[in-house]
Amino acid sequence: MKQIRKLVFKCFCVLLPFVVLWCYMRQHMLAFVDIEAPYYIWNREKTNSEQEKYYRVIILGDSTTNAAYAPEALSRDTLNLAMSAASTMENYYVLRDWLDHHPAPEVCYISFWDVHFKQDVYFWMRTMYSHRFRLSQNLEMLEAAISYKEPFILTEHYWLDFLSYQLYLPNKYIASFMNASFNQRYKTNSGVIRATELHGGRYVGRSTTEYNGNELESYEEFRVNPLFDEYYRKTIELCIENGITPRIVKLPLPEGTQFTDQYRKEFEEYYEELRNAYPSLTVDWFPAYPKDRYFDTHHMNSHGALQFSLELKERYPEDFRATEPDEEQLAAIDDSIKAENKIEWILKWISGKDYTVLFYDQRGNFQSMYKDRLQEDWAAEALALYSVPIDRTAEAPEAPLVWGITGTGKHTLPAAVLWTEEGLAVQLDGEEPRPWVTASGDVLGVIVINNYNQSIVCMKSFRYVDEAFTLAQ
Repeated sequence: MKQIRKLVFKCFCVLLPFVVLWCYMRQHMLAFVDIEAPYYIWNREKTNSEQEKYYRVIILGDSTTNAAYAPEALSRDTLNLAMSAASTMENYYVLRDWLDHHPAPEVCYISFWDVHFKQDVYFWMRTMYSHRFRLSQNLEMLEAAISYKEPFILTEHYWLDFLSYQLYLPNKYIASFMNASFNQRYKTNSGVIRATELHGGRYVGRSTTEYNGNELESYEEFRVNPLFDEYYRKTIELCIENGITPRIVKLPLPEGTQFTDQYRKEFEEYYEELRNAYPSLTVDWFPAYPKDRYFDTHHMNSHGALQFSLELKERYPEDFRATEPDEEQLAAIDDSIKAENKIEWILKWISGKDYTVLFYDQRGNFQSMYKDRLQEDWAAEALALYSVPIDRTAEAPEAPLVWGITGTGKHTLPAAVLWTEEGLAVQLDGEEPRPWVTASGDVLGVIVINNYNQSIVCMKSFRYVDEAFTLAQ
């Protein structure tokens, strides 16, 4: 008996580290997971917990969808639940989760890049790795893949892979755990989750990086794998059953992308069949955008997302009728403006909203440049430029020029512009003057003011180089 107890104790000591590691991996995924997992975890928590806000519009799709739909530019009650690399199969369960815990939205937008109609390459590395879905849902997806003999899901040892991921076994997570150095990713992962929440679910392409390559795609045929066709239809049917208007949007791709006649024919035939089966379904194909609206061959950057979202809003204004922004939407707009590197896109962000942009014109020619380039090229006629008076508390070496543009078209000044002994300053109501600091040299100073909450969003400096305003470093 004593020998048996010793043996049991030794076995316990041997297994204890593995048990501790298993418990840690199960309870503290944000401390070590990488790649897309934090976003999938956000999506899981968002869809499976009750929200105080009612979301009228829900977005489903893959990474191209997540990058293209900017909720802050659409309406305060729009939520982007698209997940990078997700197929129609995963998105069906995202919608089911949402409907199990929330009132049905009025509209559901669905977009997919063609690749995700054909294969689900990342099912194991993202869907299973992140534990986005419940066991019953994972089993349903695996059974469907078996039924349709989906090769990218049916790996050589797919049942063993399934159990390993489902049970959080170290063989699937030890690499991430070791690379994370125990707890090094928690802060980063928590930060990206907060940023994803701030931007209503959009996390792909939230930058101003521009694609400058020449390797654009050529699309020869339009084909939907039977497995993903079934889930595509199930998603549309789930919308209709819950009184949701389903809208399919084929997102714009960069100019130069080629579609053969065969592709267009197959695309039209497929969606004509869907429209006949589901009469409430709408299908739109947006035309191509310039390459500088993307950060690669198919993902939009923030400029592309803003352009697309504004065009979508113009096409379906009834879907985005919540025009007055709330605090969450304003915070996301502010964050997007802070990241901007071009004046014309700042003006796009404020158009129609109660923001004011002030320009410190050190060159003395901003008025003419605005009329020649910004007003005409960016259709900003409603954003009229007006002169801003300057209060002088100290003698100025020369009369500085300050201009203003307000997103609502009003010329009411939300702040006093002062010339002090230290130089130019801006003073909001009830606050001390704030120095207007610009980069040294021949630059255009820019201040963006949020008039809804009387706050300065950001101060930036731009240089005029090659007939364009470039952010001064």
